[in-house]
Amino acid sequence: MIHIKYYISKNRDFNEIQVANKKENAFKIIYQIINQKIIEKHPLSLEQLIIFCSFKTIKKIRNKTNYQEIQKYSIKQFLKNKSNLSNLKNIKEMTIEIMIDNFPKNVIKFSI
Repeated sequence: MIHIKYYISKNRDFNEIQVANKKENAFKIIYQIINQKIIEKHPLSLEQLIIFCSFKTIKKIRNKTNYQEIQKYSIKQFLKNKSNLSNLKNIKEMTIEIMIDNFPKNVIKFSI
């Protein structure tokens, strides 16, 4: 089970994305579609950017990469692709929590 919870500091409301183990292939397909949108320079929603950045982070968590490296990589991915985000003006700080199977929860906080 993949569980991604994210919130923006302004409103503290959070959104969640859950993917069951049997549906991880669908998650990969969604990632590939978003990746194609990035290549074609189409604008993304915040949810699409979260999924895109979380996909590779999930692989790093499963490979037992240390927390600092995961956080550094996630921030780099988000900042690299934020230009494709259609509404970034209201986002100043963001927190993403990623929980996978039996691995400890990873909390990634960053400012934009």
